[in-house]
Amino acid sequence: MNKEKIDAILKNMVENAYENVKGEEVLLCMECCDVDLYVASESYPDFEDAIRENFNIDEYGEIIDKESYHQLMRELDEYYVELHIKSGYFDYFPAGKYQVNGREEETETDILAPKNVFFAPFEDAVK
Repeated sequence: MNKEKIDAILKNMVENAYENVKGEEVLLCMECCDVDLYVASESYPDFEDAIRENFNIDEYGEIIDKESYHQLMRELDEYYVELHIKSGYFDYFPAGKYQVNGREEETETDILAPKNVFFAPFEDAVK
């Protein structure tokens, strides 16, 4: 019901995540919950309120249709990750092989890093 509101909050969350790591030598593992909407949303009560607006609530303030809630959160989590990748704030390093200081290194997971800090998804690949 409030797609634009939720979208704006998610984009703000991504921008704030970047501001917290901007210029830092931080690698964010995409499969290790380093970029996870469930974790991030705990610090954003506005997000939780916006989500709750889309569901019927019982007398205890709990969402009645838990399955639909979890489905929405899974979809939004995928979108949240996509927002990070497409935001322009982060460099995205897909799983694969990279040349690092004259040797071949491989990562099995996708990695994000603050823009222009790393040339490959490894701690010793700082620009």
